[in-house]
Amino acid sequence: MTQGDSVVLDFAEHLVGYVTLSFETEGSHPDAPVWLDLRFAEREQELNERASAQGIYLYCEAAAKKIASVVGDYEAEQALAADYEAKKSAAKALLYDGERGVFVSGEERQVSIASQVWMILGGVSDDGKILDRAAKTPGAIGMVTPYLYHHYVQALIDVGRKAQALDVLRAYWGSMAKEGADTFWELYNPENPNESPYGGTIVLSYCHAWSCAPAYFLRKYFTE
Repeated sequence: MTQGDSVVLDFAEHLVGYVTLSFETEGSHPDAPVWLDLRFAEREQELNERASAQGIYLYCEAAAKKIASVVGDYEAEQALAADYEAKKSAAKALLYDGERGVFVSGEERQVSIASQVWMILGGVSDDGKILDRAAKTPGAIGMVTPYLYHHYVQALIDVGRKAQALDVLRAYWGSMAKEGADTFWELYNPENPNESPYGGTIVLSYCHAWSCAPAYFLRKYFTE
């Protein structure tokens, strides 16, 4: 490895390491650190973050493992792979509710779209039906931000639901356009267009970087 390669790998392990600090014991599911706020506007719906944090950890660790492979650090790759498998097994054992057929989060065993999305993106599940079951679960926490919708679309693509992913792009971002948007907004809830985590829409960003999912997805997956 060159010195540059080492820096890239160190950076990846550093990112995974931040999340490792939140694990109570080896293989257990984490409480999200206070600085890891995954909820944004979903906070008003009291989203429990534990399952999502587990999925994000696995998502990051899988990426770090690939980086280790690319730069030829076999020792790091093996260590990351072993930890990944342990955390993945823990997620299946501790977070999956077999009776309801969804992943749950926290002591209240909360069901949310976010938990299912991150279990898919983290490689724990490739079953798209968990998204359907969560959506039909009474009291499940839904989505109100382009940020979470972006990852939802990616999860649909990852489980082979490309046509549905395109439908979501058209329905969600298309609905925003019908509201008069010529750039994409920081937050948009079709059921409540005036929703804001700041107490008023006047302080929302109306040209927001994390909301540009269609520009990415259409170019990467729908150009043929």
